[in-house]
Amino acid sequence: MPMETLNSEQLIVVANRLPLEPIYADEDQNSSPVSWRLAPGGLVSALESILRTRPSIWVGAGDEVPEMDLGEMRLEAVSLDPHDSHGYYEGFSNTAIWPLYHSSVVNPEFHRNHFAAYKRVNQAFADRVISIAEVGATIWVHDYQLQLLPQLLRERRPDLVIGFFLHIPFPPSELFAQLPWRHSILQGLLGADLIGFQTHGDATNFRDSTQRLLGPNIDVGRVILSDRHAEIGVFPVGIDAAGFAEIAADPAVRERAIALRTELGDPKTLLLGVDRLDYTKGIDIRLKAFAEVLESGQLDPTETVFVQVAVPSREELSEYQNIRDEIELLVGRFNGSLSSLGATPIHYLRRGLEREELVALYLAADVMLVTPLRDGMNLVCKEYVASRNDDSGALILSEFTGAAAQLTDAWLVNPFDTLGLEEAICDVVLTDDEERRNRMHRMRKVVFNSDSSTWANDFLGTLHSIAVSADEAPEPKLVNLDESCLNLLAATPHLLVCCDYDGTLAPIVDDPSQAHPLKSAVDALRGLSLLPSTTVAVVSGRALSDVKALARLPSAVQLVGSHGAEIDHEFAPNLQQRRLLDQCIAASTDLSADVGGAHIEIKPGSVAIHVRRCTPADGKDLIERIVMGPGQFPGIVVQHGKKVIELSVVQAQKSDAVAAIRHRVGASMTLFIGDDVTDESVFTSLSDPDVGVKVGDGPTAAPWRVNAPQDVADLLIELSKQRERWFLSGHTNQ
Repeated sequence: MPMETLNSEQLIVVANRLPLEPIYADEDQNSSPVSWRLAPGGLVSALESILRTRPSIWVGAGDEVPEMDLGEMRLEAVSLDPHDSHGYYEGFSNTAIWPLYHSSVVNPEFHRNHFAAYKRVNQAFADRVISIAEVGATIWVHDYQLQLLPQLLRERRPDLVIGFFLHIPFPPSELFAQLPWRHSILQGLLGADLIGFQTHGDATNFRDSTQRLLGPNIDVGRVILSDRHAEIGVFPVGIDAAGFAEIAADPAVRERAIALRTELGDPKTLLLGVDRLDYTKGIDIRLKAFAEVLESGQLDPTETVFVQVAVPSREELSEYQNIRDEIELLVGRFNGSLSSLGATPIHYLRRGLEREELVALYLAADVMLVTPLRDGMNLVCKEYVASRNDDSGALILSEFTGAAAQLTDAWLVNPFDTLGLEEAICDVVLTDDEERRNRMHRMRKVVFNSDSSTWANDFLGTLHSIAVSADEAPEPKLVNLDESCLNLLAATPHLLVCCDYDGTLAPIVDDPSQAHPLKSAVDALRGLSLLPSTTVAVVSGRALSDVKALARLPSAVQLVGSHGAEIDHEFAPNLQQRRLLDQCIAASTDLSADVGGAHIEIKPGSVAIHVRRCTPADGKDLIERIVMGPGQFPGIVVQHGKKVIELSVVQAQKSDAVAAIRHRVGASMTLFIGDDVTDESVFTSLSDPDVGVKVGDGPTAAPWRVNAPQDVADLLIELSKQRERWFLSGHTNQ
């Protein structure tokens, strides 16, 4: 969304720290800084260009605000009591929230005095923001240190437009529930108009925790509160890709890259890791995998070098001291056993690097290893990709980073699987240059198309749109009022057509076993599936076996069941999932036994409780009891639909299934048609020029709407005709 569409009112960014770092005359950082500069990091680089050119304020902790020319942006410092600052930051933020949100890689510590300090500091931030905020100002709060702040602002200043963005992961509900102050954190976040996350998984985890612990209504991507609603959105953070590419093109930087390889002994293969020195980054496991590759003889230690840059972080905390000591011991041990005169396989740098030196390292390295045990996004991998202007290089990337959902052409690994990591290292080294270049070329497109300015504009644009009253929001258009949309779909090189089943291809009926699709809709899908470069799929919440039996579609139509849990084959739960599912079935059956009209549908990985034939009061009461009963079982994913609630032992969304199909077939454009709440995950994940069509009434993220399944059939028929004419006119998929 262009920045011109944003609210012209005051913008206040609130973060833990001010966007500056001191410059000292020497290494003695106890002396006064001689000057200041903008701090490195994704948040600063993402927002700098926006904040410099419009009236804005950055609020962060600090004792002073240095004199600097920052254009239209000014800085406001929040002075903190040193004792409170320690309890808030080193204490609650980094011994409780950080490990808990990173899947408890180390055990979190919960101390009442730390949370008390956390509350006092969040209140201090609230006081400072309120003192400077104009009427109707937009407040953008960042990250885990300030999760109470949105509600503190909301209580005193309901006129404010408040956004919150979490830069780290949000944990599954069963982990989050361990937090003694879980209700306070959730209520704090729900004070925002828009709560943004890095991935769909994080957003789902937050939604599930909110529903289980607070019990509000969840409607599509929003939490319905008593007097308002809070939107939930996914906004993957990007980098200044063009800036990194520009640095990489600098002849001096390129010469430095060549010199670095010479200094390292001109190895045949140079591997690189760049991380904060943090226990979540998996540096120790990475070192062990590399050493094993050399010890086993798969790679020659005289021709292979690994450079690990570890930037010091939170060194006053014992867990960070422990990981630092362990890594340094590993480096010494492996170099002692693997080195030869003139050849040291591991080079370890425990310090930060200037950006130009870092980019030179990116250019020098043949392979980048980014293997955190858990990470919200990880921008280092994007920096490496952006720096490879010639499409050379290769990336090994942890599945447990937010970036893995975007950079699917990396060599994706499970960092806990040392053997798998070893195999990936060897595979990358042995892969031919053409394959590497093709992968890197595709990753660079992703990084440049979703850069830092795109992220900031998308978030602020969405926040602005939420602030617009419902009366001013446009209604979705009827498809049949605008032929341009159909024309665009018909003429796309590779089209993916996906439809929900019930309420979309088949009319809603009281007896689910009698929900047969309209013949005209089936004929249209068959016709589309026979066309070149056209992929057709039915994505349903039903069990895959039901979809197959009822739809009777040709084999060319891809069938997806159980909201994406069943693709191509029926989902087979493991023993633990089977036991959990049996418990849910038993509990749901007991709760439904005395409710007239209730119907239990058992699927391979879930149980659905239908209340369509119940009275409205009975149906609502049953759903509430299901949510507060088996819906609270650890490991259960709750999904709401039209007069149905589903308890699943697997986390699956239709959006993930559609994305997987699209990636597999290489579709250039997607049409998705659906009627249910569960279809909204797809609508919200679509991007221009994709087309989403909502069937029937109700709130939706889809820009287009039709009234009923017959309209869907008519739309598909017309699309089939136009696309066939397009191919007959001589067009082919290039």
